[in-house]
Amino acid sequence: MKALFLENDLKRIIMLKALRPFLRSAPVGRFFPMQYAEVPEPDLPGPRWLKVRVKSCGLCGSDVHFIHMDMDPKCFPAAIPGVTRKYIGHELIAEVVETGDEVEAFRSGDRVALRIDWPSCFQMEIDPACRQCRSGNYMLCENLGKKNPLVIDTGGGFSPFMVMHQSQPYKIPDTLTDERALLIEPMASAIHGVMKRPPKAGDNVLVIGGGTIGLLCVLAVKTLAPEADVCCLVRYPFQADAAKMLGADQIISERADAFSQVARLTDGAYHRGYFGNEIVLGGFDTVYDSVGNDGSIGDGLRWVRGGGNLVILGINFKPGKLDYSPVWCQEIHVTGINCHADESDGETSFDMAARLLSQTPRPVETILTHRFPMSQFKTAVETFMNKGRSRAIKIVLDHS
Repeated sequence: MKALFLENDLKRIIMLKALRPFLRSAPVGRFFPMQYAEVPEPDLPGPRWLKVRVKSCGLCGSDVHFIHMDMDPKCFPAAIPGVTRKYIGHELIAEVVETGDEVEAFRSGDRVALRIDWPSCFQMEIDPACRQCRSGNYMLCENLGKKNPLVIDTGGGFSPFMVMHQSQPYKIPDTLTDERALLIEPMASAIHGVMKRPPKAGDNVLVIGGGTIGLLCVLAVKTLAPEADVCCLVRYPFQADAAKMLGADQIISERADAFSQVARLTDGAYHRGYFGNEIVLGGFDTVYDSVGNDGSIGDGLRWVRGGGNLVILGINFKPGKLDYSPVWCQEIHVTGINCHADESDGETSFDMAARLLSQTPRPVETILTHRFPMSQFKTAVETFMNKGRSRAIKIVLDHS
């Protein structure tokens, strides 16, 4: 089968870094870390594994980061021990085609999403599990690198077939169409972020970013706290339309005078110091940042009120310079998320996401704006990189 995967090889990474300024298309090929090549169709590695046929998979921003190796080798995630080959694609829907002898919760024909796409105690079958996995924070596993070799040739969302440990899949409810089911994983990430600092009735909330996670964050906030006032900062008019459709009460344009808009919407006070130093005193109660780069985090810290909350949902593998003085000056509570986890009352982020997507009357599936066959993944990446022209929100790759 033909699959998209990343070879964690230093020589390939150095080659890409050297040639990247001269490359216009997605850097995929035999000399680069990202490969789209023939690999053996995976067999079940053990009795507690199952095999699935992937139907479709959403293209995530982190996938694009990996494709371009847009990563500083000195950032924290770059030193985490993992697999030597990483298959790309995690926002998938698939059908179970084979199960191991000890798999009881799944059977052939079940529709599944991928809940745990990173090594953890569960698929490594480490007993006792680490404290993070025991508490449901499987993305924070402390046993990475302690069991080798890991199962490498599993396949992924951008492969026609893949194998999963029985702890990894999530059974898709019959109440969800395939279109809405494709949004379970990003919806779970948005919910996990919102649950870090749950909104209350009357809260003034800002969501930074009009991409998939930002828009689903708007939907999550309005579902969990309908009486909260939700503002969304977007770059393009089509993102503003989508944000309003999913429940945003106010829109801030990234291209306009954002600091003045924040002050006006929150009854805060705008001040401009020396050298263009802008601040707002009395901003939003909570800011959910779905972008997560230096600029958006820096702005978020200056747009939240004293004693308020900043939740970082966006992923950035190339951190630069950040002014963290608002954290101590305004006593801001800052936290982040790594995808999803167990939440509360025995529910996972996926449980909450599936229920929300099943029940919401809002046409959330309309954010699936573009679909391509898997063979055109380079066109899909180009479409993702040129959102202003393509008006893309969520791009999906389909297997024939």
